[in-house]
Amino acid sequence: MTARTLAWTSFIAIAAFALMAAARLTLLDPVENVTLNVTSPVQTTLSTVTRPVADWVNNITDAGALSDENRALREENERLTNELARAREQEIQQQTTDDLNLVRQQFPADVFLDADVVARDSSNARNVIAIGAGSGDGVREGMIVVSEGRSLVGVVTKTSSDHAWVTLITDPKSAVSAIVQESRADGVVSGNYDGSLVMEFVGQGAALKEGDFVVTSGIGGRYPAGVVIGRVSSVQTAEQDLFQKVEVDHLASLSKLEKVLVLTSFVPRTLESPQ
Repeated sequence: MTARTLAWTSFIAIAAFALMAAARLTLLDPVENVTLNVTSPVQTTLSTVTRPVADWVNNITDAGALSDENRALREENERLTNELARAREQEIQQQTTDDLNLVRQQFPADVFLDADVVARDSSNARNVIAIGAGSGDGVREGMIVVSEGRSLVGVVTKTSSDHAWVTLITDPKSAVSAIVQESRADGVVSGNYDGSLVMEFVGQGAALKEGDFVVTSGIGGRYPAGVVIGRVSSVQTAEQDLFQKVEVDHLASLSKLEKVLVLTSFVPRTLESPQ
């Protein structure tokens, strides 16, 4: 080691020892105070300037965490909602099946084929549905179709091997021979372009009131007797008219049908006019 290096090493050691001693004896407090007084404004300014940046960074971090949490909550909510919807759909489908089976039990002499509604055409000119059963399942033109409550829905007017078209009784071209259950007044229930039902050709002398049941009469051979069509909703009479104006409400909601029954045991027939 050279003399110069030895001198520098000795100086550094002595200076360090002196500073340690001064610190212990609080001799440097004035210097420290001066340093703090000088740097404190700088530190305050730097803190003020950098605080928005730090807050922004913290907000970004917090926002990211909240976004992840919200996404997880949305996914969980979607999952639970889907499970609830599936459970309700299964319950509805089971109830529909139970209702159809109940119809079979109530009318053991009749043979029904249940079918799903697969399409609709409810324009102003037509009111028909398509069902997922056709000639391959034994469905024939002219067979009548009823709801799960055995209310009259319509008649099969066209078939293919795997599906069939059913003209609803609310179709403007539909006409069903009917009778009022309470008064035994007869007439014809027809559809309207607005989807409503009217009973025509009911004489002025017939005693009708709201709530009376209207059922098929069986006259003409196209429909079996006793199938419920609906209930009288209004009756209007006028002395100058030959017939009463009778409006009928269908018991089933034809626009919301999902399943129907085709009465395969009834064979419609057309009666010839007397010569």
